[in-house]
Amino acid sequence: MAYSKLDEAAMGLSEASVAEVLDFIQFLKAKDDRKKSNIIFDELKGGLIYMADDFDETPDCFKEYM
Repeated sequence: MAYSKLDEAAMGLSEASVAEVLDFIQFLKAKDDRKKSNIIFDELKGGLIYMADDFDETPDCFKEYM
């Protein structure tokens, strides 16, 4: 849809309705942004195959810094 059609459609609306349309556009943008950010996390589902039992333990070479 061309932006000119959106502009024409908004011409006959009241100020309150135009504000509501703008709020809805912001909602749609936020919704799209959430979908884009979730793509990365969705790809990682089920990707962990093995984790060592001592994963949370500090390695010996770093103990002197603790």
